[in-house]
Amino acid sequence: MALADASVAFGLAEKESGNEIASALRTLRTYFIISGAFSSAINLLYLSSPIYLMQVYNRVLLSENVTTLAMLTVILAAALFVMAVLDMVRAQILIRCGILLDQKLAGRVFSALIQKSSRQGYSQGAQPLRELDDFRTFITGPGIYFAFDMPWIPLYLGLLYFIHPILGLVATVGAALLLGLAFVNERMTRQPMEEAQAAARKSFVFTENIMQHADVISAMGMQQAVEQHWQGSRVGMLRQQAFASDRNAMISAGIRFARILLQSLMLGAGAWLAIYHELSPATIFAASIVMGRALVPVEQSVAAWKQAGAARAGYKRVRDILEENPAPDFKTIVPVTQTALDVKGLTYQAAQRNKSILSDISFKLAEGEALGIVGPSGSGKSTLAKLMIGALKPSDGELWFGGLNYAHWDPKEFGQITGYLPQDVGLFAGTVRENISRFTEAPIEQVIRAATLAGIHDMVLGLPKQYDTMLGPGGFGLSGGQRQRIGLARALLGRPKLLVLDEPNAHLDVTGESALSQALMVMKAQGTTIIVITHQPAILRVVDTVLVLRSGAVERIGSREEIGRLMIRAGGQA
Repeated sequence: MALADASVAFGLAEKESGNEIASALRTLRTYFIISGAFSSAINLLYLSSPIYLMQVYNRVLLSENVTTLAMLTVILAAALFVMAVLDMVRAQILIRCGILLDQKLAGRVFSALIQKSSRQGYSQGAQPLRELDDFRTFITGPGIYFAFDMPWIPLYLGLLYFIHPILGLVATVGAALLLGLAFVNERMTRQPMEEAQAAARKSFVFTENIMQHADVISAMGMQQAVEQHWQGSRVGMLRQQAFASDRNAMISAGIRFARILLQSLMLGAGAWLAIYHELSPATIFAASIVMGRALVPVEQSVAAWKQAGAARAGYKRVRDILEENPAPDFKTIVPVTQTALDVKGLTYQAAQRNKSILSDISFKLAEGEALGIVGPSGSGKSTLAKLMIGALKPSDGELWFGGLNYAHWDPKEFGQITGYLPQDVGLFAGTVRENISRFTEAPIEQVIRAATLAGIHDMVLGLPKQYDTMLGPGGFGLSGGQRQRIGLARALLGRPKLLVLDEPNAHLDVTGESALSQALMVMKAQGTTIIVITHQPAILRVVDTVLVLRSGAVERIGSREEIGRLMIRAGGQA
């Protein structure tokens, strides 16, 4: 029942059968059913208190039998103890249900964020993971208890009608009033709350971006201006939150007033009936307890409105990002018998741009051949690199490697035979070994072989803990050249079949460039297909062919000697 109520609340309709969140929740149906059964027992056992009260007033006080009082008290204590145990177990079941839900969805959300960030070329932030936590915490925590208890409202109201129709009528009118106010509260605060949450997401993303580039802000005297801009976005967020909270406060005050008035009216109606000897005094208090329990789900729903709003918004955002970035289909894994790269009519246009970044790019590289790509800034070189490693999908055209279309490669398998060094090296918080090994369980011998090939083994041995030296985010603690060479070692791990390097010598000194050239010669001799993107002619000594890219199109392609002469005449610029 709770799962059905939650499905209605969050829009998990049957037409969304492809919804991954809905599918994950359906696999947890058994846990919700068990929790619902425990909730039923809890609600039934809650009646033990008003029954005890009526028995004490109507039987014990009249008979003055202490033994009966003792037995009734023992029975009440046992019932309340069982109710407490069931409540505890229900909470534990839902906690474990939340863990299972996280295991089913968190990995997919993480993967989808990586896909989207890679495709769009900038970080999407971790906000969707926090929003998944909001949804998970609500749907498997105390916030969802009202869904378990809501179906019991008719039972309690029916019991009050059984005691006396007037009491039932008073409780029904009051419950309808409170439910109506709760509905009005939800309708009036939903949109302002969603707008406030959107403003909060925007503010947090901007804050994360500021912290990533704090050195630039400090060095260029931007702190005051950036802080004013940040304050402006935060004030907008607080305004939206205040507007939503003001509306909620107004309705909540009305609900509290109605609830207290209703309890008083119930006691007054009971007293009026007792005066005319239609009820016993004990029944008045028992009826008040039953009505209080009937109104608990309403009060829970009002108390949980903020969590429910955040959970609903989180559900929608997570659903959307999963639908935009579906899990990769299973692809056939085939042995690589050749390492030829064939690019056919490659075109790429970003969603936010009217003009293609790349247009009709075609070339072919044989096994062990190296291609240098040059061209002015903004010509599409880095985008072409991301297409060749499979991080982006072309708008048109085809990419083939090893005799297999990229669309048919298993992404994990393709990644294991590919080496990539981007302009922003992209080291992560972890040890040197973890960064070179791509955070896999690669043997230390393989890590050392890659480091040696990149010419950094001796440098790593000079670090405080050698390969176990911890690096900060982005490789903090290393120089630009050291970060780049560790990134090169990572790219060379396992002697990849395809190697794509984007400005690999941008931060290297003469020694580093020599080590890079030597590593590329070794990889060529082993049959690796290599693409080097550069603005510096020195590294082109190791390539066989040079492609000149301008405004997203191939301007010229030819031998290293031919293009080299043109570059020298142009002062190093294609």
